[in-house]
Amino acid sequence: QENSFSITGQYRVRPELRHGYKTLAADTAKTAFFVGQRGRLIFDFKKDKISSKISIQDSRTWGDEEQKKDLSGLQVNEFWVEFGLQKGFSLKMGRQELAYDDHRLLGNLDWANLTISHDALLLKYADAKKKIKWHLGVAFNQNGEPLFGTTYTLKNYKTLGFSWIKKEFDKGHSLSGMAIINGMASTTVASKKMKATCTFGPLYNYYNKGVKAVLGVYYQGGKTDNNLDVSAFMLNAYAEKKIKRTSIGLGVDYLSGNSDNTLNTKSKNFNTLYATNHKFYGYMDYFLNIPVDAKERGLLNPYLRCSYAASKTTVLNLDLHQFLSANENKKGANKIGKNMGAEVDAVMEYRPSAVINLQLGYSMMFATNNMEYIKGGNNSNYNGWAFLMLKVTPVLFTHEFKN
Repeated sequence: QENSFSITGQYRVRPELRHGYKTLAADTAKTAFFVGQRGRLIFDFKKDKISSKISIQDSRTWGDEEQKKDLSGLQVNEFWVEFGLQKGFSLKMGRQELAYDDHRLLGNLDWANLTISHDALLLKYADAKKKIKWHLGVAFNQNGEPLFGTTYTLKNYKTLGFSWIKKEFDKGHSLSGMAIINGMASTTVASKKMKATCTFGPLYNYYNKGVKAVLGVYYQGGKTDNNLDVSAFMLNAYAEKKIKRTSIGLGVDYLSGNSDNTLNTKSKNFNTLYATNHKFYGYMDYFLNIPVDAKERGLLNPYLRCSYAASKTTVLNLDLHQFLSANENKKGANKIGKNMGAEVDAVMEYRPSAVINLQLGYSMMFATNNMEYIKGGNNSNYNGWAFLMLKVTPVLFTHEFKN
């Protein structure tokens, strides 16, 4: 609503049962169980040409601190203000989530209790008649208030700059483009200057009469933080058809990686930067951090996605993933082939109201010996994961300002 002020609460609790989540279970591994939760208090303000959002949160695992101890636990998820300028422009500054398109490069990773936020300055432009949006963002990080120099020692980017533009067409077509400059503090002693990569590419979206299609192609070049020359790419394609209550989709992702012949001064690994990889590469998060989780060999992931609306309040989802390395590893004692295994993800979602959301999920990983070489553990053991997540988001207060 325009010219309004609201306060929203959010409580999310998620018990999880893990035995092979993120990595294969060893022979002596025991099943893990815990209860994680996240609570948020969100203030939204919009009046005239000024809008602001404050999101304070507490994220914890039940019992992760001793009783009768006053430990700091609150975090600022978002704290920004936006000023409306002239001719469709606005300026947004402060701590904010940067989530664009399908979250493959910039996403908020809302599945995690601690999501991805940025301290950034964002210039925005929108033309409702021409259906064009354009964003230009910059960020500069520092781990304190130094008297001299700008040396940055935390494991974040030092600088970030990006440009995003989107054009919507008739009949469900849209085309967007993203370019990101990611500057990292150098990790090499011989070269202390900041290293940066540039990632750019288009994304095409189509949705009409129950047919959905997505096609994205991205290239990445520049220098890694350890001074390697990067030349990498990512391709993702997806098509889905909805028939009455059922949706069936087929997709494939390809992320380039190093081969046995890649020079030690080069890198062909595509880095997904600040993406929401949980929604793309299996819910068990074996490939949450790419390229590290793929052992710098790249990733090929064909997948099948099915969804069935059992009722107005209940949806059943089933995803099937096949994981393959983009390149084999024929060096060393263990020759690692491409096929790493398959994953099955099943989720039931129940929404009895706009305030309550309940999800029940179960996943299994059917790994090969190649996955053992990459992740460790034993592929012959049971590798599964289950969760139950309840999310309640009541609107505690709302007020509409009169003109």
